[in-house]
Amino acid sequence: MMNSPNVNNYHPDLVVEEAKNGWRIVRLNRPKSLHALDESIVTALLRVFEDFRDNEQVKAIWLDSTTPKAFCAGGDVRKLRQLVINQEVDTANKFFQQEYALDLLLHNYAKPVVVWGEGYVMGGGLGLFMAAPFRLVTPYSRLAMPEINIGLYPDVGASRFLADRGPIGLFTGLTGSIMTAAGAYSIGWATHICEAQRDNVLQKVLNINWAHYPAGDFRAIDDTLNSLHRPVAAGPLQNSLDVIHSVCRGFNFEQDYQAIVSLRDASSDWLRQASENLQKGSPSTAAITWLLWQWGKQIHSWDEVFDLEAQISEWKIRHPDFVEGVRARLVDKDLSPEWKPCDDLSLRGILADCPPVTSIDSWNALLRQHGVIT
Repeated sequence: MMNSPNVNNYHPDLVVEEAKNGWRIVRLNRPKSLHALDESIVTALLRVFEDFRDNEQVKAIWLDSTTPKAFCAGGDVRKLRQLVINQEVDTANKFFQQEYALDLLLHNYAKPVVVWGEGYVMGGGLGLFMAAPFRLVTPYSRLAMPEINIGLYPDVGASRFLADRGPIGLFTGLTGSIMTAAGAYSIGWATHICEAQRDNVLQKVLNINWAHYPAGDFRAIDDTLNSLHRPVAAGPLQNSLDVIHSVCRGFNFEQDYQAIVSLRDASSDWLRQASENLQKGSPSTAAITWLLWQWGKQIHSWDEVFDLEAQISEWKIRHPDFVEGVRARLVDKDLSPEWKPCDDLSLRGILADCPPVTSIDSWNALLRQHGVIT
């Protein structure tokens, strides 16, 4: 299958292979951390995709990880937390800048990229996944933006891709609810559900005869993947759509917050877990997520999205909820974060004493509209 075992030594935790018919295979290889991203690996991935963009011999790229347990569980937030504690915020910001540069490159990429999203696809991993045109899941995939639990916020383009999904996107961002393959496919996070093994699907795409497809390479891949797509039974998301639309109105933060928390007595385990995640989660994350969803409903380019997110991320990692949230969930693992106290659970009550003002006028106007700044 492989003409050359390794195209280039971009990074010790990246496997980059040359395959037939102009394909390249890129694999995250950090199984102990569920292939978590840090500055070094996103910088290496950026170089890989820039090189492949400029190489006329490369027709298409397959991106996955070396283990089925996870494609990528997100950014290495423990490392980021330590940088903040060490007062190395500038270094932490470099991670976000490089990560967003990678995501932006992929959103605008001219060549087909196929991502195999088996196992956990979360946070920064979901951002990478969503930036590709072909997003494959399996019955074992679990997708989420779970930042509510650690005091960060849904970034990596989620300001746009959650807003694009309306109330479902808002609910997902506020609760960190885990999506199955069926749910991910139903809202367009995934483009195809594959029951076949990874190697079988990979062989099918590697064997594509490009000459048979005058409509182009994207059409060739889409037709091949469509033949492998297998619908699966509805998951908890589809079974909860009416409830989600009733609790996420998107007009008033406090009403949406209280309505979701009130699902603590719902008959569905999935909805009860969503309620608990929000109720126990970071208030500042909930507030910023709701506001970013409002901003994302306006039409913004990916450049604007990542420009805003870079500024919000710098604000958020300085906010005490981030260091405390990662401590409680991933360092000490006591699951008892002490979030920054707020006057009340209004946007103003949560954010007014340290508002996330940026250089982007449309965002600052939204803060004024909702009384966060005057």
